[in-house]
Amino acid sequence: MFHYQSPYYSQPILSSKNRKKKMLKLMLACCKVYISESRNRAALESIEKAAKFFPESPIVNKFEDEIYNRVGYTLVSKLSPNSSSGSCPLKNASFAMVKAAFETIDLQEHCGTHPRLGVVDHICFHPLAITSLDLVAATAKSLAFEVGSNLQDCSPNLLIWSSTSRGEAT
Repeated sequence: MFHYQSPYYSQPILSSKNRKKKMLKLMLACCKVYISESRNRAALESIEKAAKFFPESPIVNKFEDEIYNRVGYTLVSKLSPNSSSGSCPLKNASFAMVKAAFETIDLQEHCGTHPRLGVVDHICFHPLAITSLDLVAATAKSLAFEVGSNLQDCSPNLLIWSSTSRGEAT
């Protein structure tokens, strides 16, 4: 490892290799999962328990709207540009929450003032720090594929949209 002591900084300047390692630590993304339920405590506990199997992607915020009968969860995790779609903790935690929601919520018994598209009504991913929008879009597409492929009762209304760094829809 090469260090150069700059007369202007008290910290050594890192080599290119070490700078890349440090930058990888800043590759973060968040996922917001909105679920059409906030009153069924057993369902919410099941959804939150599913997320806890992925401690590297914790729930950092929970917003409950009693009038709309809707809850929003925010998860944050590191992303790796080289990780396969199966090893992404953010996608895996989000999928586990979606699966738990489908297993525990019955919209036939649901009432609330918010217009609903389904049990899971909205999922969005956001890049944080130096993470590219393209990497986050790939994570979102991977989640959409997994939900569509593995959850038999999933409505075909699942749509995940993102724009690239050039502003084009993907």
